[in-house]
Amino acid sequence: MNIKPTLIRISLSFILFLVSVLSYGQNVDVPQMSQRAKVSQRLWMSDVTISYNSPPADGETFGRIIPYGEIWGAGDRENTTIEFLDDVLLEGREVKAGKYGLFMIPRQDEFTLILSRYAQSWFDTYPTDDEIVLQVNVKPETIPYRKWLNYDFIERRGLKIIAAMQWGTTQVPFQIDIVNPNEVLVESLKAQLKGREKFLWGAYSDAASNLHRRNIYPELALDWIDKSLEIERNHVNLQLKASILLKKGGLEAEIKELLYEAIPIMSNPLVFNSAIYDLLQVGDTKKAIEAAHQLTQQFSDHPRIWMFTDTLAEAYLKDGNKKKAIEYYKLAQAKAPEAQQSYFRDVLAGLEK
Repeated sequence: MNIKPTLIRISLSFILFLVSVLSYGQNVDVPQMSQRAKVSQRLWMSDVTISYNSPPADGETFGRIIPYGEIWGAGDRENTTIEFLDDVLLEGREVKAGKYGLFMIPRQDEFTLILSRYAQSWFDTYPTDDEIVLQVNVKPETIPYRKWLNYDFIERRGLKIIAAMQWGTTQVPFQIDIVNPNEVLVESLKAQLKGREKFLWGAYSDAASNLHRRNIYPELALDWIDKSLEIERNHVNLQLKASILLKKGGLEAEIKELLYEAIPIMSNPLVFNSAIYDLLQVGDTKKAIEAAHQLTQQFSDHPRIWMFTDTLAEAYLKDGNKKKAIEYYKLAQAKAPEAQQSYFRDVLAGLEK
């Protein structure tokens, strides 16, 4: 790729300012008109960081101060850089973890983003062909006027973010996705469990719960919940192990043993509610009904008492006692918020046919 460098067209006053800086402060850190800035955003279990200088503009920038069709350092003075702590996709193209110099070629209807393997260059030290890691085209957008060059993260989701360069009335967005999110999560959890967290039952339990909810690495989840139980046995990790074993299948006797140990010491009503559904899944409806009665009595003033009463009704229905199921569904309906009324009307209509 033949790259033609851009010379920023600046006013006489700005030139004089630069001369002053170069004459009296070129070897030390002194105040600059184009201040250094940094913006960082969490992406999954990692971070994306953009560091840049933020020059001002008087009026429109691209096509005037920054010519179209010529490479530009995507900032001013020091190299604009972008750093990924894990492998990512930038506009669908894989980029390895690392710190890169960021350059752009602006055009009226399209900007070319360029990543250089070197991140310590001056902004006008443009990469050669063999130094370019990535080159991809993106569409600019029109935004309300911004005097100072700015980078921001304009969309933030679990597995992807959209970063954007904003200057004048131009915004240049580019999407960044995490690569192999499950592997990134597991490696992060492993690293955390080598620190002080290895002494905490809750750390192993939380790590196991994350894998369990995502249906990934079931054997590792089982190993971690066992380590949690070795540190302390409580209603949380007992119920979680039962739930993990349910997905594994064929271990009903062990699941019941875990739940029978957990139910008498339940203090979290939501965990208690989950344990009752675990009992229903292994077909122990009698114990589920007994536990559901305990739940509704123990937490009768809880804001979600309607939900716990619904669980009791479902336990009776699973046990074949339709009359009792209707009784408790009606009781649950009476306690439920407006948003749940249609659900209960439909359930009762089906049972009372």
